[in-house]
Amino acid sequence: MANTPDRLQPLSLRAKLLALLRLRRDSAGFTPSARDVSVATTPKGQRKPLLSHGQVNSLMNGTSSNPTSSTVVALTAALDAPAAFLLPGEEWDDLAALTVYRERPEAREALRLMQGLEVQDILEICTILREARRRAGLPEEVPAIPTPPPGVDQPREGRPRRLSLNEAAERAADDLEGR
Repeated sequence: MANTPDRLQPLSLRAKLLALLRLRRDSAGFTPSARDVSVATTPKGQRKPLLSHGQVNSLMNGTSSNPTSSTVVALTAALDAPAAFLLPGEEWDDLAALTVYRERPEAREALRLMQGLEVQDILEICTILREARRRAGLPEEVPAIPTPPPGVDQPREGRPRRLSLNEAAERAADDLEGR
């Protein structure tokens, strides 16, 4: 999944769900399963989840790509993400911006105050923000989809990494030749 501002294609619902799952890996490095996500959609005080694991699985593997608004709300509540992130369209692919918008009322006010400003004024504000980030020891640029915590993409002990076709062929040749 490309994470660049010049990406030509908007992210698919499947790609967005996989990104959210990747960001929510547990300490052992496992992503939540469709069943885990389904269970997380269960309202408090009820036993039945809002979404079945089959529904979640269909969305995760891309066989279903047009969920209802109630499905989007249930999924994003279960994955602790802004609902707008799962909407189709390039303008909704920026998880970092949508998260700030959802969680910080002062950021929403800053955006409202930009209404009607000229482009050069908004660029000046961006320069000030980059400088503030630098002073705070933060990188000046923020990726649209945050990188997962360190180490979660490392192979897990006890579960071997799947070999590529070339690696499997090389191992088979080595075994045949007695190496």
